[in-house]
Amino acid sequence: MARGFWEKIEWVRRQPEHIRMRYVLGSLFVSMVFILGIWFLSLAESFQSIKQDTSAAAFKGKELLPKEGVPSLSGLLEQATPLRVDGQGEKTGKEYFNEQFPSNTQSTSEGIQNSQPATP
Repeated sequence: MARGFWEKIEWVRRQPEHIRMRYVLGSLFVSMVFILGIWFLSLAESFQSIKQDTSAAAFKGKELLPKEGVPSLSGLLEQATPLRVDGQGEKTGKEYFNEQFPSNTQSTSEGIQNSQPATP
């Protein structure tokens, strides 16, 4: 078998260039069909695994959706219940803010008050 293969190669080498080019193009075509066939088989297998993973992910994703009885954000904002701090009564948002961040002697103008004394 091997001897017949090498003899065929030597026979092709002795042929004119246009016949050698036919053999080159023929072997190129056969090898590309082989490579593309393997690629298509692996591509089909990849799509099958992606399809299985996607259906499993979609099933798990349904658990993330809100169930009945879970209030929406707009519903919570409409309720606008006063804040309740531990051990204290109900306060509005503005009262709580003023308590946590007392306004020192800051003027009503924009910007941050300069802490350094002005030099004459």
